[in-house]
Amino acid sequence: MIKTYNFKETKKWLEYSSLLVGIILIIWGAISHQTILLVLGFFFILVVSNKTEIIIDKKGILITTTTLFLMKRKDRLNFKEMNSVEIRESVEKSLVYFMRGWKGRKVLIDTVDLNKLIEYLKNENPDLIKKE
Repeated sequence: MIKTYNFKETKKWLEYSSLLVGIILIIWGAISHQTILLVLGFFFILVVSNKTEIIIDKKGILITTTTLFLMKRKDRLNFKEMNSVEIRESVEKSLVYFMRGWKGRKVLIDTVDLNKLIEYLKNENPDLIKKE
């Protein structure tokens, strides 16, 4: 498996402060009987609770999304189903675009893991590799 990094990952201080604001708004809305505060508080908690984890293994990429109430949704994008993979190499981290049809997924990985990714691609679908 290859470790990936999330572009949109929120900082911990932002998560905790947003959670705190959401809880305060829900309590304040319940006490003062204001529905708009309840909705706003729930929205703050909903935004913080949404997490996405991307794992690259030998068969493709596995995208696990955890939402409110710890509900998990898993989507798999197999290398055999992909149309193209574009690799933009840098010094420490590299950006990889996995494309299937008009949909795609950007993934940031360590540059040292590129050889492992290329091996996975060659084993499953050798026509995919485009290196820039």
